Amino acid sequence: MVPIPDSSYFPPLDKCLSGEQLLISWKSIFPAIQSSTNGTGATSPQPAIEQFLSDPAVRDLLTSPFDAFPPPTSQTKSAFETKTSAINVTPSSNARYDIKQIKDDALWLTKIANLGEVSALRLVVQEYQSRTSAKLSGPFSEDELSSIRESAGDSKFSSPIALSLLSRGADATDIVAEFETEDNRRSRILLIYLSERRYLLKCIERLLYAFFILELPASEYGKGKQVGTADTWLGDIGRALVKSIGPLETFALRCFEAIGNNVQNIGKGSGWYEEDGGRPDLEFEWVCTQIMEATHTMELIFQIVFFNTSLPSSQLVLGWFRLVQSCGFFDQFNMEEPTVQILILPLQTISMLVSLSVFGVGSTLDYLKDYNSGAVVSSDVSADAPFILNTQTILEIHQIMMNAADGGFVTAGPPLLAWVTILKTMKQRVWDHKTLQLEDGEPLSRYERGTSDGTDATLTSDQYEGVMEDIMDSSDEEDPIDFMARSSVNQNHVLETLTGLAMRLGNTSDAFFSNTTAAMMRVIILDLIATSNSGLGYIPEVVEALLSTLFGGQNYWDLVDLNPQSIISDPVAIFLGNEELVAAFLRNAMSRYPLESLPFLRMIRAVASCPSSYSEHGAKSALSFLDSIPFFTYRLPNDFADYETAQEEDNNNTVRLKVPVHLFDTRSKAIHQGAPSESLALTLADKDFCIPTGSYGRIISDSGPRVVFWFHEYSGLKYFGTLLETFLTASNLVDATTGLPADRDSVMEIIDILATIVLGISKSDIDAADARKDAMRILEIASSGLSRNRDIITVIFDIFEDELQRQSGFSSTEAPLGVLISCTHFIHSLISISPGRVWPHLARSALLGVSRGGGRLPSIVESVELVSGRYEFLSSCSRLYEALVEDIASNAMKRRSGPKSTGRFEDREDIGTGVPDQLLSKIMLFFTRYLIDILESSFSWKFAEENERRRLFRDIASTFDNILHYVYGIEPTPQPSKSPKTAFESVEPPSKIAKTASTTTNEITSKITGALIASASQLVDSFLATSTSSLRFQPLLIVYLDGVKTPDLTIFLNELGLWQSQVNAVLMFSTTLLRVSSFLQRPASQLEGQMFKAAPLVARLYAVTDAYKKTVLGLFEALIVTANDTSDPPSLLGHLGSHTAKNFVHTLSELDKPLARDDNVMAIWHFLATVVSNKQRWFANYLLTGKTPKEAIGIKSSSTDLSVLEKPLLATALETLSTIESIPKSRALGMLEFVALAQNFWPWAVYSSPKHSSFFGSILRFVAALKPIQQSARLEDQIDACLQTKIAACTAEIVAMHMFHSRQTGAETPLNNLIPNLDYFIRFAVLVPSLNSSLHTLLKRNFESRYPGCIPQDLKRTTLDERQLGSEYFYDLSLADKMLGLDEAWTGRRGNGLRVEFENANVNLSLVDAQIALFQGWKVLAVEISNNLSKQTEAQKALVKVSIDSLIANSKSQFSEEIFTRLCFQRADFSLILAQRLMEAKCTLPEMKGLLTRTWTTIRTFRGSFERPLRKEDAPYYRSLLKILFIAIRAHANTSEQESLNVSVRMTQSTTVVPVILDVIKYVVAMGMRECASSIHEDIAESSPEDIALITGILQSCLRIPEIELSQSQIVSTIIANDTARVATTLFSWSDSIAIDGDPIYGELSILFLLELSSMPLMAEQLAIEGVLGHIASANITSYLRRGNVGPFADGAGLQRCYNIWFRGILPFILNLLDAVQTSIAAEVAIFLNQFSPLLEQCARAFEAPELSRTASKTQPKYISLSMCSEAHSLALINYILNNFRENHPGTADIPELNWDASATLENVEFWLGAPLLLAEKIIPMGAREADLTKQKVDGAGGSARSRLEDSVVTEMMGIRDVLSGSDGS
Repeated sequence: MVPIPDSSYFPPLDKCLSGEQLLISWKSIFPAIQSSTNGTGATSPQPAIEQFLSDPAVRDLLTSPFDAFPPPTSQTKSAFETKTSAINVTPSSNARYDIKQIKDDALWLTKIANLGEVSALRLVVQEYQSRTSAKLSGPFSEDELSSIRESAGDSKFSSPIALSLLSRGADATDIVAEFETEDNRRSRILLIYLSERRYLLKCIERLLYAFFILELPASEYGKGKQVGTADTWLGDIGRALVKSIGPLETFALRCFEAIGNNVQNIGKGSGWYEEDGGRPDLEFEWVCTQIMEATHTMELIFQIVFFNTSLPSSQLVLGWFRLVQSCGFFDQFNMEEPTVQILILPLQTISMLVSLSVFGVGSTLDYLKDYNSGAVVSSDVSADAPFILNTQTILEIHQIMMNAADGGFVTAGPPLLAWVTILKTMKQRVWDHKTLQLEDGEPLSRYERGTSDGTDATLTSDQYEGVMEDIMDSSDEEDPIDFMARSSVNQNHVLETLTGLAMRLGNTSDAFFSNTTAAMMRVIILDLIATSNSGLGYIPEVVEALLSTLFGGQNYWDLVDLNPQSIISDPVAIFLGNEELVAAFLRNAMSRYPLESLPFLRMIRAVASCPSSYSEHGAKSALSFLDSIPFFTYRLPNDFADYETAQEEDNNNTVRLKVPVHLFDTRSKAIHQGAPSESLALTLADKDFCIPTGSYGRIISDSGPRVVFWFHEYSGLKYFGTLLETFLTASNLVDATTGLPADRDSVMEIIDILATIVLGISKSDIDAADARKDAMRILEIASSGLSRNRDIITVIFDIFEDELQRQSGFSSTEAPLGVLISCTHFIHSLISISPGRVWPHLARSALLGVSRGGGRLPSIVESVELVSGRYEFLSSCSRLYEALVEDIASNAMKRRSGPKSTGRFEDREDIGTGVPDQLLSKIMLFFTRYLIDILESSFSWKFAEENERRRLFRDIASTFDNILHYVYGIEPTPQPSKSPKTAFESVEPPSKIAKTASTTTNEITSKITGALIASASQLVDSFLATSTSSLRFQPLLIVYLDGVKTPDLTIFLNELGLWQSQVNAVLMFSTTLLRVSSFLQRPASQLEGQMFKAAPLVARLYAVTDAYKKTVLGLFEALIVTANDTSDPPSLLGHLGSHTAKNFVHTLSELDKPLARDDNVMAIWHFLATVVSNKQRWFANYLLTGKTPKEAIGIKSSSTDLSVLEKPLLATALETLSTIESIPKSRALGMLEFVALAQNFWPWAVYSSPKHSSFFGSILRFVAALKPIQQSARLEDQIDACLQTKIAACTAEIVAMHMFHSRQTGAETPLNNLIPNLDYFIRFAVLVPSLNSSLHTLLKRNFESRYPGCIPQDLKRTTLDERQLGSEYFYDLSLADKMLGLDEAWTGRRGNGLRVEFENANVNLSLVDAQIALFQGWKVLAVEISNNLSKQTEAQKALVKVSIDSLIANSKSQFSEEIFTRLCFQRADFSLILAQRLMEAKCTLPEMKGLLTRTWTTIRTFRGSFERPLRKEDAPYYRSLLKILFIAIRAHANTSEQESLNVSVRMTQSTTVVPVILDVIKYVVAMGMRECASSIHEDIAESSPEDIALITGILQSCLRIPEIELSQSQIVSTIIANDTARVATTLFSWSDSIAIDGDPIYGELSILFLLELSSMPLMAEQLAIEGVLGHIASANITSYLRRGNVGPFADGAGLQRCYNIWFRGILPFILNLLDAVQTSIAAEVAIFLNQFSPLLEQCARAFEAPELSRTASKTQPKYISLSMCSEAHSLALINYILNNFRENHPGTADIPELNWDASATLENVEFWLGAPLLLAEKIIPMGAREADLTKQKVDGAGGSARSRLEDSVVTEMMGIRDVLSGSDGS
């Protein structure tokens, strides 16, 4: 049978208690749903959440939320017993949980809360699983408080922390004990219960919204940018939920019942702990939860009714109004506790909105006005039918409304007004019907109704006539409808109520509901205003209610932050689409302008905020009303009589002008009569500003000053512009209608209108370039009526300056700052379309005082806003600062490109290309300095609203963070170089970039965001100072403290969002500061120390809400990395304190379960990897072993302590990776990196690996199954290839460490089982990285062509932020999008622009870096494998292939970048190591022979022409290749196996090798020797003696190749042709002058080279012919040998080197000459040697026995070295040969005798051989090699020798004895 899957809602109890599975709470689900429905969440499905919401058990709960916590029954009791039975949960004394306690708590909860046992059990388990988080977010201990106080400055007078934290805290043990009490535990269970109830309802509300939005037709969404819609996956779940719920009206009826229960529960209380006298804290939470539950249930009803397209049914309407009547329309819900009272306001609001929505006023009135409807209206109509068809329902609702009117309930005002409107329409319908009957004399056929009796009465009456009569007769009032109307306005204050409601239903921090819900509620209010307006008219109260509905309490900044709404929920769009509303209000207000200016201006500002109205298919926009205003209304002067009456027959007060009327006049006119200036005259003569003679108008008021409106058409924008000009101090214009400048309120509104229009256009779906043009056109129109040399921008800036001068003198809280704030709004909006106009104005402005000193901003804030506690101007300036920073970033590339760019960067002046960077930098520096001071001091300011402080901190911190990223997050532009540029400059994958920062000025100022450098430096110097002041840290600390108090809200979500965004902004800014400190390699700052002290506070934020988790980990990670730069970094674990540390680590160990979101899980593993790799010893130990420091040293903790890690995180990683194939690759990579770093930095961590043997098998099988990387056009496939490659790299490192550990412990890993799984590495790890050169070349060419002056390097990321493999890896595309997002070349018409090329380049570089990491990992693993190759044939084959493939890759690699050059070096070194190990293992595989040909091919490919000098930087690589060549040649040298072959076979094998050897001798030996000698002569410091030794070794190996002697003549010819012997002889003669620190090493190397040459008889003869001995004798270095102080024990390295030249070089060389030339050179040799009498005598005396010597000092110790024996052996052979020549060859008797005492030497040697113990005491090792021989033991064949060195000495002495005694021995 297929096993039944576990339920996601409540998995098996044993899994829950063991921690294997964590319960998903509704509280954790809600944020994900909320972010998705707001359009701010992930657009891809979230597996855990989707699986949970799709679970049948969860679906049942969502379908019946009010039964989610059912009362206990026998069934629940039985289920509980089954779930907790021993067979399902085994009791154990060692278990961390107490099953008895859990069962007892569940049964207690069942009893106290009347819950089903299983539901209670789940809540108890939730509490058990959340204990660690609860502990972490619990109270501070005294130690922690002390640390926090110290970080804040530890002063009671200047500390920003709350007084409660200044008092003494409890001891940690007391806190733990208090937490563990039964009372506290059960209180937590109850709180979880209450939380789950309300979050469940809120989740359902969001799911319903997701469904309804998904079901809307596309036309309803609108086309604004970032329209908030729900993710599809969430909509699908919502659809399934609605299907399960069934009829939504039935569900709504259940909601009514639930609300009634909530209200009753508020009254009767919880009943908890009644026997103990109650618990006020729990009772408070109970009441709050009941209120919020009722509120959320009403939200469900609202969603259902709002999206319902049919008329509400009787049962729905009656059910609702019966409920609200029973609750007194929620009007009397007054609570003593202010916190509870705050929750009442949303409840009352939603109740009023539901009342309005259930009436469906608009659709109900439409039905009543439809006289052709055939529906029957009667008292017998079904309850499911529309309520308007049921007369009984109508009468009952009417009675409820009459009672509400009598009661004077304020909350009944809106539904009362709606009901009045419905009744008026119904009454009008009946009246219209009667009127038509009277007019026609008979009933109209369209009113005919078929009835049962067919009487005429039914034919002649309307169906609503009877019910209307009943309504009119139901009250003592003469007209009940009029009574209700008057009551709603006068007694219930409906208009004021609607105004107040709407003000709390926008995108504001004090809004009651989410933006989407609140907007829909304002649509309902707008519908009420629209339908009831005929009865109210155009009165101030209605206008104010309308304006509040349109604005929703939102100011300019709220509109900036607001995502455009879908049209169906955008009240402004609906208003513009309703011509009746527009006519009744907007056109009405327009007709009264400018007499009543503010209503019109405010309406225009409201409609200007609708982005969808500016689109091609949008409704009317504000511009359509301002383009042409047809009326001009004002008060006539008392003496004005220049008009005449007209059209008197119409009696409508029509008049006609007799003279023109100017709308503007000069200020000087009243003072003196003078001719206006030319420009002013043009203004006054403008036809828009002059009502011409003959214009008609109407006098609308005769009482008092006459009021007239003229039929005069003019441009509103143009009029606005000139009206603003009158406000200028320097203007000579006034408003002619008043004789005064424009009033302050009108100026504010006009400026805000212009700002809002520009903002609305920029947020619309219009193409960005077209939007900029449209906005500029609007400003041009507004400028068209201004005086010459002025435009609207200049005028507003001049007003701004005037106000700055005027307001800076105020010191009152009543100082009018409105105009200043409006100007700031306009400047902000202008930045997006014409920043080039903003920057020069700001430079001259008195706001900051950049050019004149003494900015006005500080004085205004201090004298006005600081006093009032309201900081709107400061907040506006901070947002302006943010916009300026973004402008510098977004237009940086355009400014650098300048007018040369071919891109669509029109209007160069508008983006400020003419503004110097120095000016931008200066402005930003002034702004930054001031806001730093604000951040430092504002924590002690008085704020009228705390949300204003949060908003200010959020804006400043996020902007500071952006500045640091813009400056330090991208590399400076490389300086021009004379060397030719490659196609792909400086491509350096980040894993290879050293974390260093540029310090030179020319580098840092070359950044594309250079204008922000001064500001960034100011931030760094301020916050990263090493001083001891705590003022800079205090504002950060106060936000951390605020974060700990983050409320757990399901109402006031905007306030919650602001709260969280503030905390996250400050956390991210703190993180970036620390990263910058590390990046710049600054000394440890005070900030780091304060951060460590505040660590307990920051750690608590991790448990407060999911929203803080990633940022907290990022901050701790940066803190650890920054501290790691010091020699002894502070311990984060120590600063956290034991209590907090254990809880924090345990919370981390949950790995974001149960949701396990990829971003969070990856952040956790990355943080853990940072801990184990950065000197955090105790923290790392805790993670890897699960033991705290105390436990690590043997102090045991309680076995029931949940904070003790039962499973170390290393074990968790290993276990999880044991099923790596089932894990997403990104997550697997994070865990593998953690494991690899843990093993690298803490070798003992490897010990736990064998316990998880399946882990190694799993990862090896995974890598073995990997497929080769295939070319793919899909970006996802390419990224997957990157992850696959990086996983393989980490696997290689881990396996290498495992093998190393096994080798150290003697448990060797069997290679036979390992090698088959390494095929992926063997085949692909050493290949050339897949760098797409053509891609990068074309990208560079296209980019530089499109944007002259810019290069791709301008977008190159630094190591400030950790990079992830993928499309954002190397180039910062998010920044590039800001800079180039408006350019079609960047985006492409079909998404195929330059951005795609950059994405592909990023992914390609990700792959390159992953492949480099793969090579590095494989290198470590392969080298470890090579440690044991004996008898491992398969391993030898594999490594031979790898060595050869490495060389093949080097031959193919054509990339010239430094990283690839280094990679070639590393591959060569890798190949060399493997070749060495193979030789050491005496590998005889045929494949080994192929190494020579491959190496030589690689060398020839690298050198090209050997005539070309080798570049200095290429020398190390070439040297490595020669070493490989040396080993490869040795593989072909004579071996015992080869010698056993017959000659013909050997000849055949050598035919392919000898040609290569001959080439090697020619190019490497002959030409190479000359090249080395030239290099030494030119630059001794850059030369290496190793090179000549290497060439000598290669020559030696070449001469050992089988059958090479057949080519000896050819070799000699090559040597002679290249004059190699002379080069070596010359080098020998130079050796004393080119000695290195007095060491003539080149003398020894050159003589050894000659020695190897002389091993060829033909070459020895040639050397003799050339008189080589004469050259040697004449060399200056030889004179040192003739002195008496040269010897093995000589003082000084130079003299010892001379002795080496003598015994290692000259003597063997002479032997070779004698062997080749024979007697011909014997005399010359004897003469040559006799020149070195001191050495000959010294050699003879060297072996004197201590007892036999008469000259040696008795006290001077006597030692014998191997070199002395070798020297004597060589001299003995030479002496023997010379004597032999004299005796056996006639005519050679003239050979001189050798002045060497052979007989004495023989005697002494025989003595030493006869005294082996004494000899052993006198032998001394010379050099490291002989020291190693001393440590090596000899086998049984070594005689009595105790070491290899002693054995060698004895062998040499025996040789001396044999030669001198004339025996036949060798």
